Amino acid sequence: MLIAIGAFVVVSDLQSSEVPRQQNLVAKETGDGFVTAMTLTVKGGTGFSYNYSFPKTIFARAYVIDMSGLNAANSTILIEYIGDYANFTYMYDVPKFNYRVEGSCLSGSALESMKCSNVLMLKNDGENLTITQLP
Repeated sequence: MLIAIGAFVVVSDLQSSEVPRQQNLVAKETGDGFVTAMTLTVKGGTGFSYNYSFPKTIFARAYVIDMSGLNAANSTILIEYIGDYANFTYMYDVPKFNYRVEGSCLSGSALESMKCSNVLMLKNDGENLTITQLP
């Protein structure tokens, strides 16, 4: 009986540490998807456009992509996710380019995953990469 209780405690402890690790991994991969879409559009060149469908939630919770650092000296985006067990914030470098964030859905250069649709339109006109979230 003592061995069964000990095994239960060990398995329970392992499972409780596994969930935050999985949330961490999925949050990082979600941010990677945004970076990949932006990189593809920049490298696609003049006239290239891309519609990127992103997940609306991570483990049934909303998240925010902060794009206010896109036109900074080091172009970055930030993902912020409040998980069940911890808050996750990750910064990603994106290609240096002139970015324009447009539309009523992207308030203050922040994409709220549950607000509006889960599709971003990215267009490269050779001078700017315009990012618009569809309503």
